Amino acid sequence: MADYFPLKENVRYEYRYKSTEFEGVAKVFIDILKVAKKAGKTVAQARMTFELRDTHVTEYNITRDAKWLTTADGVIIGGRREFPLPPREGVKWDEHPDANEIVSLSDKVSIKAGKFEKCMKVVSQLSGGDSGKAVRYYAPGTGYILEEYSAEDKTCELELVSVGKVPPPPQKKKK
Repeated sequence: MADYFPLKENVRYEYRYKSTEFEGVAKVFIDILKVAKKAGKTVAQARMTFELRDTHVTEYNITRDAKWLTTADGVIIGGRREFPLPPREGVKWDEHPDANEIVSLSDKVSIKAGKFEKCMKVVSQLSGGDSGKAVRYYAPGTGYILEEYSAEDKTCELELVSVGKVPPPPQKKKK
């Protein structure tokens, strides 16, 4: 089975983020710091760094159990159930007030980070479709690569730019 959201330690995802909530293009880094297997689930410690005119850093968990992959925070909206496990085309779930569905496991996506095949496409009808919709893509072996979000109050696009290693913390200067 394809892994649409690999939880690997010391991996950095760099995204380009545009939103009607601010001017310019933000850089967002999602760093997977530690991954621990516990009874029946895997928990990854993640750090999100948002850079525009200043920098904001938050830490949160990503959890994979037998039924769900769940993030406790996120770039466009807060935490959410990303998708049910195992992912299957046509699977629907509600996360009040939004209605979600895996509409495809075979999409092709071409973005700055590369060309991806056999991508999972999840469509979320915001407030059941009354408030807009979000479309997000996950590439096998890479993870969350693209989201286009269009709501009454904002529109945004989050696009993966690169995947690399988490850089070491800055060295403290000696006096």
